Amino acid sequence: MTDWLRLIVTIFYAPLRGMREVRDRGSLAPMVLCAYLSQVIYVFATQWIFGNRAFHPMLVGSYLFHAATSLLPILIVLVPLIAMFANLFDRRGSFGIVIQQEYAPLASVSLYTLIAVNVAVILVGLLVHFTGLQAKLVNDMIQQSSQSIEMWRSMGASAELIAEQQRLLTDPAAVFAGFLFGTKLILFTVGMIVVVREIFRPSILRAITIVALSASVVLMTAQVWGFLFSRVLASPFLLLMLFFVLRGYFSGIVNTQRARAAFKQNLEAATINPRDSSAHYNLGLIHQQRGELDQARERFQRAIDVDPDELDAHYQLGRIGRAQNRLPEAIGHFEEVVQRDQSHAQNEIWREIGATYVAAGQYSDARDALEKFLGRRPNDPEGLYLIGRAHAGLGDNQEAASSMQACIEAVKTAPAYKYRTEKRWLHEAQQFLKGARRQAVGTRH
Repeated sequence: MTDWLRLIVTIFYAPLRGMREVRDRGSLAPMVLCAYLSQVIYVFATQWIFGNRAFHPMLVGSYLFHAATSLLPILIVLVPLIAMFANLFDRRGSFGIVIQQEYAPLASVSLYTLIAVNVAVILVGLLVHFTGLQAKLVNDMIQQSSQSIEMWRSMGASAELIAEQQRLLTDPAAVFAGFLFGTKLILFTVGMIVVVREIFRPSILRAITIVALSASVVLMTAQVWGFLFSRVLASPFLLLMLFFVLRGYFSGIVNTQRARAAFKQNLEAATINPRDSSAHYNLGLIHQQRGELDQARERFQRAIDVDPDELDAHYQLGRIGRAQNRLPEAIGHFEEVVQRDQSHAQNEIWREIGATYVAAGQYSDARDALEKFLGRRPNDPEGLYLIGRAHAGLGDNQEAASSMQACIEAVKTAPAYKYRTEKRWLHEAQQFLKGARRQAVGTRH
């Protein structure tokens, strides 16, 4: 319990660190409870600010029910949509596998973000209320309401709809409620962009796109899921049936999250042993998978400090060096590997060396390394693409085109499970050939 209180308090001084801890250690059920309590506090606090301070039992029950139902669109609609769109941009497997692996941490961090936003909006509301800015803000917004009414009229809205909008836009409580809700929506959207970056590690532009697409689908389908939720929540029989149908599925998701958190905690505990290099290496793999390359690099280096013959750590440090454009350092680590094992990682060490030399513009060295790799794995699409790049860098355009065509054929004839992960090289090879053809046409003219 104290851990959860500490995470909630972290919202006030280090929200990003709290978000990462929820992702790594958090459990979904306590976060759902904390988010629900934050929604209850938000509803009661905003109603008090609006001047609705007569909390009779029926009204309190309505507020409690509203706080519970407000979490459903996030848990059942928004989180799966974000996982789906993130997987479309950077495929990690089937949608079912991604949901199984990422739903619990994504939902937990999303709810943590909701708690932070609720706290922020309550503080904004209280600040505006007690500083006397509320009346001025509401009056300014009411004065601008005529423009909104004219916009509704120009859109051909019915008289009933215009009358309802006019009533809402001239009601001080409704206007201030709209202001707070708009603030909450903006902050939650920004928070979800940060959440997507933390969980899936896309670029900022991709994170914005993923959140925008997910939010658009949520809004476009609002009437559908709103109708379904209202019917299910109004029927105890449907609620019970839904519970039994989804109980096993959500138990699997929660158990997966607990197992991952326990595994990471056990690894961190194992690093206390000064002779255990594998614990540091496995923690490095976790950070590397999440895109946290600096933390991964630190763990792999500590594994090597414990055991200089830890070839896997050298191999991963080489890959990280290439990703971070520290190419001489990457080559140094790869050389440490090939001096001891020339077929390391199913010979992929030579492909990594070739890719690093291509990035460095050392095309002759790249070709030599990639020929060794392809001599052992001749149908590897990435290797074929890279050696095509090396041939092109050496001016051998015919060999480059032949390698790119072989890459395309290798992807097209690959089994379905491999095609999904290797189609990137098909697209890269096709783009290379198109560019080469355009360059050839331009040269002739």
